[in-house]
Amino acid sequence: MAKYDLAWLASYPKSGNTWLRSFFSALCNRGNFDINKLEFNEIFADKYLFSLLVKKNISDFDEHQLEIERRRLLDFYLKTKKLPYLLKIHDQFKISSHDNLPIFHTQIPTTAIYIIRNPFDVTLSFSRYLGISIDEIIDNYVCKAGSTIYMDNRFPRQIGTWQEHVMSWKQQNEIPVKFIRYEDLKAKPYESFRGLLSFLELEFPENEINDAIDKSDFKKLKKMERNEGFRERLLKDVPFFFTGETLEGEKNLTQAQKKRIINNNLEAMSIFGYL
Repeated sequence: MAKYDLAWLASYPKSGNTWLRSFFSALCNRGNFDINKLEFNEIFADKYLFSLLVKKNISDFDEHQLEIERRRLLDFYLKTKKLPYLLKIHDQFKISSHDNLPIFHTQIPTTAIYIIRNPFDVTLSFSRYLGISIDEIIDNYVCKAGSTIYMDNRFPRQIGTWQEHVMSWKQQNEIPVKFIRYEDLKAKPYESFRGLLSFLELEFPENEINDAIDKSDFKKLKKMERNEGFRERLLKDVPFFFTGETLEGEKNLTQAQKKRIINNNLEAMSIFGYL
């Protein structure tokens, strides 16, 4: 029996969260896998679903009421799912100033898997995804304290600097968190994914794990997007799945850009072996 009913799949944007969701979707559906029907979506940030179910304008709520209603929606949504379940989240870990509970507090046993990626690679991938320059990503997100993402049909998501995000999940004591490096998933996929399942106390046969790894292989995801499109792609002419390789940022960022990232994210980069 699984130890937790909910596991957040947490990450800074463009760190491999969709890849992780692809693996779990393929695994839980016994290989019946479609990238345009991925499970474990970012429900907590879904403003459209909130408005649809609550049937009120978001502007009708004050900050505290909105927090409460978003939690209620989360609990309601999870009651419609077979537990244990997983959900994507890009928000920093944050405690509410109103009741000292996590902003995404639920009524069920909760944990998190945090996928972390080299901030050089994150910066390059984020730049491609949003269609803006590397310097803009560094200025507005990776090195900007308290930075927030604003998108249509999404609640504002505070992500902060790369380090602020990582450390917000590492330093909190509310829920247990399993950190996994993107680079380790690439280098040792079976051992790494098996380790995540062990953390969640989920049992799957070796052949099913390997099949899910194969189905969610990055090259296959890229091919599926090319043939079928991908609904989570932001820009029409920019593929969501680009290369997925490691050390691309090291090759493509300037020395000045890399120095700025290091200077603003030194502690977390050192802790997780990126220096």
